[in-house]
Amino acid sequence: MRRREFLRRSASAPLVLWAVACGGDDGPADANFQTSFQVNSETNTSGHRHNLTIMCADIGGSDVQYTSSESNEHTHRVTVTAAELSALGAGQPVTKTITDQGHSHTWVLMKPSTAC
Repeated sequence: MRRREFLRRSASAPLVLWAVACGGDDGPADANFQTSFQVNSETNTSGHRHNLTIMCADIGGSDVQYTSSESNEHTHRVTVTAAELSALGAGQPVTKTITDQGHSHTWVLMKPSTAC
């Protein structure tokens, strides 16, 4: 390979590495993907949603109560049982619906195959 060809190919390498590092999908990059992952709730009838951050260290453990992100000046508490955490670890989806503060939210928890 000639020097000019080497330099031309090398100049495009950082762009390729950047695209791979970002995951190449429509979701936001998760800097802590090896220690946690996030799941968004559906947008409810009042037009807002919350997300939950599931910690990888919790998978396979005992019941955990998570606090959702804040939206419309409130949060929600969602309990994920030990059995549900085991199911997540096995790659199975877990659906959680909570009703409090006058409205409901549903999360379909699913551990991405590249997480944890």
